[in-house]
Amino acid sequence: MPDAAEAGVLHSYCQNGDGGFCADHESASDIKDTSLAVIAFACAGKNLSDLQNGSDPAKYLIAHQRDLDNLSNVEAHTARYVVAVTSAGQNPRDINGKDYVKELKSYLKPDGKAGAENYIWDDAWIAIALAACNESGSNETRELIEHLKSIQTEKGGWAWTGGSGDVDPDTTGIVMCALACCGEGAETDAIAKGLQYLHSEQNADGGFSTLGSNAATDALAILAIRAAGQDPAEWKAKSSDPLQHLMSLQKDDGAVWWKSDSEGMSFEWTANMLMALAGGTFPPAHHHGTTTLK
Repeated sequence: MPDAAEAGVLHSYCQNGDGGFCADHESASDIKDTSLAVIAFACAGKNLSDLQNGSDPAKYLIAHQRDLDNLSNVEAHTARYVVAVTSAGQNPRDINGKDYVKELKSYLKPDGKAGAENYIWDDAWIAIALAACNESGSNETRELIEHLKSIQTEKGGWAWTGGSGDVDPDTTGIVMCALACCGEGAETDAIAKGLQYLHSEQNADGGFSTLGSNAATDALAILAIRAAGQDPAEWKAKSSDPLQHLMSLQKDDGAVWWKSDSEGMSFEWTANMLMALAGGTFPPAHHHGTTTLK
């Protein structure tokens, strides 16, 4: 599990006085970044009450829920937000009077697809969010999962467009997490073929990606491997494994860079590292609908 120093970089450098988080210490709080941070801290087993920097991050999420309406690709952002509020112990069926379980299901089409055409990250995040709301067995979720399984490619992975070309390990990782948290076990064809594909995309340094090993792909692959019931430390490539490669991208200040010589979106990659190294379940908490925050 990540130690306090690893988790602390997000808290110390990226949390503002309103309780929200931002990509760097000079920016305003952002609902996407705050959602990601809350999920990461929950995965790492951190108590959100210890992260009050003038205010509570959970209260920031509740107070700024309307910010979701101003984001493009609202389906994926809303789903991530739902995972965050459930991780913070709130009732997704009543956030200031809004039922986000109903909202998520409204994004689904009769054929199981969700959100924008030719983009399946939103489908995967909605499935993960519904699982966090204890809705993995609902008809809507099962139709969504069947849709995701139906567009698995011959290579065993998934393409972000939902087509047969441009298969990538990042998309494959998030889709496998969605399938696993909705009940698809390691023995199923979809998960087994997904693991085979990830093996084919592992590089000699232990990391993943057709663009060269990087933190973004490492984290999603590690989450998928764990979701499938395997230990990423056992995925050795020469002398290294995915965990070792991911940790090699962490700098002295705790931030994780995309590659060792390329910072990229270090806040997001650091949050994803916390999720990947925590070793727990993803999503981090399933909500039982007992709390309402007004």
